[in-house]
Amino acid sequence: QLNALFAQLEQAESPDAAAPVERAIWTYWADSGSPTVNTLLERASAAAAAQDFDLANRFIDEAVDLAPDYAEPWNRRAEIAYQGEDYAGAISAIQETLRREPRHFGALTALGFIYEELGQERAALDAFRSALAIHPHYERAQQGVRRLEPRVDGRDA
Repeated sequence: QLNALFAQLEQAESPDAAAPVERAIWTYWADSGSPTVNTLLERASAAAAAQDFDLANRFIDEAVDLAPDYAEPWNRRAEIAYQGEDYAGAISAIQETLRREPRHFGALTALGFIYEELGQERAALDAFRSALAIHPHYERAQQGVRRLEPRVDGRDA
């Protein structure tokens, strides 16, 4: 099912055509198949919203223990690390997300934003382009490419 969604996403001829496919992918990613893991991730999100990053990470640790091959806890960990300005932790968690789901265009785009904040514009542009190779109409990645291409292309990395 997920492979078919990605094929549809790649073939979508417009942002409007891609939007329902993108939503279906996010919905698929959000459901671990385990009510317990889903609840842990909901609690992690609530704790992070309350700025209790330690509690949020404890919920994520439990989710990872129960579903070690599931990418979304790692994606959430990256979001929490980013909120706490732990960029190294966010990058590490994104790498774990991508090990489990290499087509995670959201994680690739987040990686682009982190690299851009760190002043690593070539790496940021590469991450945004990688996201667009998967989801050609992903607006956040398109914005990153439009912002960085004029500054990065044509100069040495």
